[in-house]
Amino acid sequence: MPTTGVKEFNSILKDTRNVDVLFGYAYPSTYRAGMTGLATHLFYSILNGREDTSCERYFRYDVASPCHSVESGRPLKENHIVGFSLTYEEDILNLIQMLDSGNIPIMAQQRSETDPIVLVGGPVPSANPEPYADFVDAFVIGEGDLVISQIVNAAVSLSSRSEIIKGLAEIEGVYVPAAGQDEVRRLRISQLDSLYHPTAQIIPDVPEGSTLEPVFGRSLLVETTRGCSYSCKFCLVGHICRPKRSRSLERLKDIISRGVQETPVHKIALIASSLGDIDGLGDLASWIVDRGLGLSVPSLRADSVSGELLSILVRGAQKTFTIAPETGSQKLRRSAGKTLSDDEIENTVQMAAKAGFAALKLYFMIGLPGETDEDVKTIVTMVERLVKMSGMRVTVSLNPFIPKAHTDWEREAQPSIENMRAKIRIVERGLRSTKRVEFEALDPRSARIQAALSIGDRSLGKAILLAARYGGYGGWRRAERESGVPILSMASDTRRIDGHLPWDFIKNQ
Repeated sequence: MPTTGVKEFNSILKDTRNVDVLFGYAYPSTYRAGMTGLATHLFYSILNGREDTSCERYFRYDVASPCHSVESGRPLKENHIVGFSLTYEEDILNLIQMLDSGNIPIMAQQRSETDPIVLVGGPVPSANPEPYADFVDAFVIGEGDLVISQIVNAAVSLSSRSEIIKGLAEIEGVYVPAAGQDEVRRLRISQLDSLYHPTAQIIPDVPEGSTLEPVFGRSLLVETTRGCSYSCKFCLVGHICRPKRSRSLERLKDIISRGVQETPVHKIALIASSLGDIDGLGDLASWIVDRGLGLSVPSLRADSVSGELLSILVRGAQKTFTIAPETGSQKLRRSAGKTLSDDEIENTVQMAAKAGFAALKLYFMIGLPGETDEDVKTIVTMVERLVKMSGMRVTVSLNPFIPKAHTDWEREAQPSIENMRAKIRIVERGLRSTKRVEFEALDPRSARIQAALSIGDRSLGKAILLAARYGGYGGWRRAERESGVPILSMASDTRRIDGHLPWDFIKNQ
């Protein structure tokens, strides 16, 4: 039984006497979040598919120990490689705390030949690894499943830790901060059908609603596309994962057919950033539901769905329809690169209500470049109109604009915390009397920190180290004072708008 205290299907425990490489796959957040991500299943399956490698998992929260593996309790420090997936900027604090609790030196320069190699990948470092460079031996920039086997091969063939790290710098798409590379090419595969997809996925045997249950429940995760064809000016995925690539319907059906045989599930969760654009989505959804399987899909573009598809999703037990208008202002929406009209949004919501959806989730942003208070008020107007016409329960999720590296708005300033709070209050108060509406918003203080980590350079390292020691938002403020690094004002500093950017050395293939 794993150290979470629950039974898992498809977990793997190898006799370490029979392997050459011990790999620790570490997710620096909750077990639930880590097991919801396809990357966990993907790398776990690839690595354990090798006879010479044992991969075991580590999580920051909801496990017996963040520095002992779920499978056997193997200490984090005993691995040859510890690979972290960094999906959210603020999880860097959890990463540092996991290293510290595992007696692995936090600073890369202080590690000895007996310490594991600390490898970090995921969307955060693929955009800008520089704020985290002090703590990491090597980063994977882009789609890591293309090089993970090369990385392990280097660990097998080279005799010392220092030689392995030098060898990693020779692999395309791997960035070794100590190696002084002038340019790193972001990894991207052109055809998804040829790429491995895990079908025997790990499923925790927990009751529905458990804190250990993945977000999509007991589901098979199926990646349909990578990238996005729209490239909205604020969107990281639309820029660092371009262009959009899709798996064929035949390949997807094969993955699902194998998956439901090898994994004890009765629901399929389709993973994509631009799901509605794949050819034959309705046919695939119908094929899934006709086999008695439940179906879960992510947020859909309002101009990419039909009434027929929505009816199929309802038959597949999808309860909530999710779209992201981003703003109630059609003009501002188009300025942001999202070419959705108000009519398209309203017509789609009406179709969803007619199809039988009971709940609607809407994602909006505040603080977009060029936004006025009148633009913010249009969010309230749009929500009121959609509630009235649909009769559905509505959840409004409001997030501050966060400038991201490599996007069209990477040089745009983020509004002050006070300004973002004022805009959130406009929406919250405007919706207070509207029935059947729930409201949630990201704390502007968190958005401020995320922005600094998104567009910062190596100088942030000393502040990150202090914040990891102190914890919480108060820890970030204290770290700012003691380090002299302007974490909370960096994203609105107009001096950064001109000239060289810390991530300019990362190039697309």
